[in-house]
Amino acid sequence: MFKQISISTKITGLVIGIVLVTLLAISYLSFRLSRGAIQDRYSESLRVVAEAQSGKIETTFESLISNLKLLQESKTIKEGAVSSGSGSSAGGMDMGFGDDPFAMDMGGGDDPFAMDSGGDDPFAMDMGGGDDPFAMDMGGDDASAEPADPKYDVKGFLNEVKSSYGYNDVFITESTGKILFSTSSKMSAGSNFIDPDGTTLANAVQGVHFSNVTKKENGAYVIYAGAPVNHPSGETSIILIEYPMTKIYDILSDSTGLGKRGEVILAKLDSSSGRINYVNKPRLDPDGAFKLLTLGDANSKAIQKAVTGAKGSGANVDYRGKENLAYYTYLPKAKLGLVAKIDTEEIYSEGNALFNKFMFAGFFILIISGVISLIFSKYLTNPLLSLKKTLELVGNGTLPEQVERKTSDEIGLMANSVNHLVKTLKNTANFAQQIGEGNFSADFKLVNDDDALGLALVNMRDNLVESEKRDKERNWIVTGVAEIGEILRAHDNLEPLGDAVVKYIIGKIGAVQGAFYVVNEDDPDDIFIEMKASFAYNRKKHLNAKFKFAEGLVGQAAAEKDTVLRTEIPHDYVTITSGILGDKRPTSILIVPLITEEKVYGVVEFAGFEKFDSGKVKFVEELSLILARTVFNIKVNERTRKLLEESQAMSSELQEKQEILRQNAEEMQATQEELQKSNSKLEEQIEEVNRTQNRMQLLLENASEVITIYEEDLSVRYISPSVEPILGYTQKEMIGVSDADKVNKEHVAEFKGMFKSLLENPDEQITIQYEYLTKDGNYIWIESTGTNFMSNPAIHGLIVNSRDITERRRAEQEQRMRSKMQALSENSLDLITRLEDDAISYINPVIEEYTGKGPSDFLNQKIKEADLAQNVLDKWLEIIEEVNSTNKKVATEMDFPSEMGDRVMQVNAIPEFDDNEKLESVLVVSHDITERKLIELEIQNKNKKIADSINYAKRIQNAILPNNNVINKVLPDSFILYKPKDVVSGDFPWYVKIGDDIYMAAVDCTGHGVPGALLSLIGYFLLNDIVRSRKISDPGIILDQLDEGVTTTLRQDQDDSKTKDGMDIALCKINTATRKVEYAGAHRPLYVVKKGEMEEIKGNKFAIGGGIYKNQTNFTNHKVELNEGDSFYFCSDGFPDQFGGPDNRKYGPKRLREKIMEVHNMSMKDAYVKFDDHWTNWMGEEKQTDDVLLIGIKL
Repeated sequence: MFKQISISTKITGLVIGIVLVTLLAISYLSFRLSRGAIQDRYSESLRVVAEAQSGKIETTFESLISNLKLLQESKTIKEGAVSSGSGSSAGGMDMGFGDDPFAMDMGGGDDPFAMDSGGDDPFAMDMGGGDDPFAMDMGGDDASAEPADPKYDVKGFLNEVKSSYGYNDVFITESTGKILFSTSSKMSAGSNFIDPDGTTLANAVQGVHFSNVTKKENGAYVIYAGAPVNHPSGETSIILIEYPMTKIYDILSDSTGLGKRGEVILAKLDSSSGRINYVNKPRLDPDGAFKLLTLGDANSKAIQKAVTGAKGSGANVDYRGKENLAYYTYLPKAKLGLVAKIDTEEIYSEGNALFNKFMFAGFFILIISGVISLIFSKYLTNPLLSLKKTLELVGNGTLPEQVERKTSDEIGLMANSVNHLVKTLKNTANFAQQIGEGNFSADFKLVNDDDALGLALVNMRDNLVESEKRDKERNWIVTGVAEIGEILRAHDNLEPLGDAVVKYIIGKIGAVQGAFYVVNEDDPDDIFIEMKASFAYNRKKHLNAKFKFAEGLVGQAAAEKDTVLRTEIPHDYVTITSGILGDKRPTSILIVPLITEEKVYGVVEFAGFEKFDSGKVKFVEELSLILARTVFNIKVNERTRKLLEESQAMSSELQEKQEILRQNAEEMQATQEELQKSNSKLEEQIEEVNRTQNRMQLLLENASEVITIYEEDLSVRYISPSVEPILGYTQKEMIGVSDADKVNKEHVAEFKGMFKSLLENPDEQITIQYEYLTKDGNYIWIESTGTNFMSNPAIHGLIVNSRDITERRRAEQEQRMRSKMQALSENSLDLITRLEDDAISYINPVIEEYTGKGPSDFLNQKIKEADLAQNVLDKWLEIIEEVNSTNKKVATEMDFPSEMGDRVMQVNAIPEFDDNEKLESVLVVSHDITERKLIELEIQNKNKKIADSINYAKRIQNAILPNNNVINKVLPDSFILYKPKDVVSGDFPWYVKIGDDIYMAAVDCTGHGVPGALLSLIGYFLLNDIVRSRKISDPGIILDQLDEGVTTTLRQDQDDSKTKDGMDIALCKINTATRKVEYAGAHRPLYVVKKGEMEEIKGNKFAIGGGIYKNQTNFTNHKVELNEGDSFYFCSDGFPDQFGGPDNRKYGPKRLREKIMEVHNMSMKDAYVKFDDHWTNWMGEEKQTDDVLLIGIKL
């Protein structure tokens, strides 16, 4: 495309391009330098602003810290602000349990399960608090509201500090948060200090600490500064100053040097959660909420660096997602990060205006440059256009007479060159015309040595001459090949063929001598080249010559498979001379091998007085291929004729030999008849021997013994066929190997000892018994008798006769067992009777203790006639009938009247079978269980009383715990899946509604059943007290208070405490109007499904109660904002810990999460059914592992 553009356009474009690049470069450099200068100026301005404001804020916090340290060392506070009482607990709560922490007297009279919780509201608890929601009178004495030493006016001192320094309020509290002294009318002494972020009290005990910014009821923002006070008595309290943030905000509101959109931000890092809380509201969003960040967020990197102690400046992306320039620093006294920033859009606005001016000026210069370059290009290109027209004529084949020269510059010189080119082309065209007319000798002079067109025409003329010469030569060769073909078809013998061929070729190529050679392969070990024909001076010569391969020029040409053309001939090479020519010798020799398919079949040789030209050599070479194929065909024909003659001679010879064979066959026929008679007699004898052997084989196969012949090395030389039915092995498997490895290890020594004794005492016969492994893997008993026949030359071995005695040994063993059983039965304390054919065939002496009669009074009597109680006889007959029908053991119980009174017998009837597996008798064993039955009755009565009490406790627990009907009134799309393991449960759901907030928890107490239920009551009432009476709303602080209440109630804070009981919990605070959920947990997570994606929020890794844990911190409060259709789920550990499924494994949290994702789009009513069915199917036949509680809520 660029090549098609005109020169004037290229010149104009080049000038405009150079000007444009120059303008862009200057504009870009100017723009970058101006931006850099603006950025440096604003960076310095931000640094000055940040350091000025950070200095003021640090001074303010240093003043606070100094005042706190002065108050720490104040004698009035150290000695006067000490609790004078020693209440029953750190929180002043005595629930009236006395010495028994589980005995709760709540207005129920003598019934420990009757509870009066305050009227119709089952969740309202009147615990003696009066009108003050923070004063909780629960049976204990509040002894910490007055100072210990009246001579110190601590409250007056605190009021003076408050008024002197302009603080909002000053408090002195215990480490648990109970207020000892206060300047506030709303949080007076005796009430609990509400920790703004859940960690202020815990951190203030360790040293000076500043809380997060808190909004008060009047809308004012404050911060609490706290520090510990160590009293001489060894107690530790906390001094807290409520400082108004307006003073800090006044400093931050100064926007001098920050332009229109610049601002200063203070932030604080919560090290426990990794969250970053803004201390002030941004200038650009004064009406919004305080901002929150998390370490690692993509935006607000400057604030993240500042709160972690870094200092510096650079580019930043703020909470709005806007790019800005920021300077950040850290305030170590206040432990705050400060960032001063301004939007890059604002600081670069000046540079952008200057850039627009540069662009306008550049555009104007670009237009002027284009006009000038266009005029200049027209002046340059007019002469070039004239030359262009001339060259177009030349290109079209028209040669003008003269080319006009308009200028004397380079373009004028170009016109002269074009004029010379036209003249040269005219001369060249004239020469080409003469060549076309056939005048190859026309004169032509090249312009110079590089005249390509002239050289091409000269070369074309030379090539045409050479081509004509080659055509004549090719026609001569083709004619010769056709003529030689006629000669070859006329001959089928090599010698006449050679004469004709040599004679023809000599005449064709102008040679004076010629010879025709053929390769002789009659003897593979002696292959040579033999002359078949020769011709010289127009007559045949009768010469003989032979050459080996590579011998002489002929042999060399055959070995190398290449043509030999020589002009230097050895003196004695040619021996034929002419009478006319005398001894004149040839001056050129041509030797060509006859080759086809890479094999040499012969050679032709020619000599002449003149050198053979390339045409003649090529002619002979083309004939060589045809001659080679002809020689091959003639040789094949000659070999075929020779083989045919030999075949005819062999046929005559075979006919003579056939006659001789016929005579021999007649003699053999007579001999064959004699052999057939002899074979018939021999077959009759063999058949008789086979019948005898078959009889022996049958005897050996069906013998009850195995006969084995052993060598001296115990290998088996022979074994009888009976081995297969008795031992399972085949003869092939046993012969040639030793079978000692099949003898039981306990009997191997005895087995080998038998052979040793037989060899030492040849005249003795030895019998042993041992266990032997059969092929099916079972051991049987074998009795073997060994005899030494080594001296018998027909046998020469050790013969062992073996038989299976397993049944015999079993019968002997059964007989011994019967004797032992008889002895046991005679001495047994149980009544043992054998009933056979409806008669008593045996009864042991125990019958005398129950009836006063001996065994002889009952033996061989019919059952119906025996002198026993009728119910006993009927029961025995019933047992016999049941055993007869089932052939199985029967176990039952029956009453047995006796001299000792009525007894209860546990009866086991055991069937006894004969050898044919037919029922022979029934052995009845009766065991006296009268004493055990009495104990069982007593246990049943006690269990009934316990069960009644537990069922009553269940009714009480069901009455106070919420169910789906209660919850669905405030949360219509929700469910509670509640499955106690026992009658009463250690897991319980808890619910209370205060204002617009709904509190709901899934609580898992230690254990299940009655112990878990008792612990659940403690948790239930403590939660009601914390939320309803103390008005605490933060889930994290609620769990802190619950942990303290459980620990105190169960006295786990005492050194001698032995209880480690506690509870796991997932607690949620739900606001259905704003769809905000706050969560805190102990060991239990919260599963939140937002927009189809699950988020698992894990609880703290320590429980409620169970003792005081090392390094335990406050419970973390999590906040989640949900949209319509989002859902969340929480549960006890009973659901994921249930065993079941195909592999009897725990259900596990992973399957629970997958199931939640499967049902989260359903209504909670349908999800409840899915969870219930799925859990039941998973458990299957397994027992329930623990109490199950699962709560699901959709907003």
